[in-house]
Order: sequence, then structure tokens, then C-alpha cells
Amino acid sequence: MKIDFEFDKALDGMIVDVLRMENVLESEQAELMTNIGKEIKKEVQNILPKSDEIGDYKHMKNDVKVTVNGKRAKTGITGVTVHGGKQTAYKWHMLDSGTRNPDGSIHTPAIHFTDKAMKAAETKIERLIDALERKVTES
Repeated sequence: MKIDFEFDKALDGMIVDVLRMENVLESEQAELMTNIGKEIKKEVQNILPKSDEIGDYKHMKNDVKVTVNGKRAKTGITGVTVHGGKQTAYKWHMLDSGTRNPDGSIHTPAIHFTDKAMKAAETKIERLIDALERKVTES
């Protein structure tokens, strides 16, 4: 007497489940990245200092953009970028890292708003990813 166990048959169900999970992940990926971007944007706007907009001047806080790059991105990586708009993007590094005068004294103090925003959004991002993980494994 012998017992035969066919490994392929045991894996068939797992393969179907993994492929289904992959399809759910792909279909939900853009929405997840958009929601993560919105959370980071909200935190950036909360951290940036308040300023009055006078005339054509656009404040950084009111010119924060979210871009989700899909599979057509040059790197092939799907992700999200939170950045300044056309009128304020060039200011981000100066306010984030600060600037110095030629004599070495501080001209613009660094506020490190990008790091602070990521830290503040961390818990919300984890919740979004956990929710997607539950959705993928339960469906």
C-alpha cells in the first residue's frame, strides 16, 4: 500500500488565490496611492506656515500637488509624489532645508516640513495599507 500526494494539485488552489490577490492589488493600487498622497498633502499643508496671499503671489501652502505615477512612469515603479506647483516648487528645498547668508548666518531657518509631514501621515498611511491588505485577503 502507498500514498501518493501530487504537489501540483495542492498548489492549484494557492496559485488561483495568489493570482486573484494580484488582480485585486492592481485594481486598487491607483486609489491607494491617491489616498496616501492626499494624506501627505494634508499634513504638508498643516505644517507649512500661514501667509496672506496678496495679488498674484501664491503661497506654498495653497500650491501643493499630488501626482500618482502609474506603470508608464520612467522607473516602472508605481508611487505617489507630493510636490509644489509651478509657482512654488522652487521654494520647497529652501524652506525645508533652510538657507544661509554668505557669512554663514542663517537667512531662512529650516523647518523640515517634508519629514514632519511624512511622520505625521505615517499612521494614516499604515491604516490605508492595512485596509487594502484585508480587502485582498478576504476577497
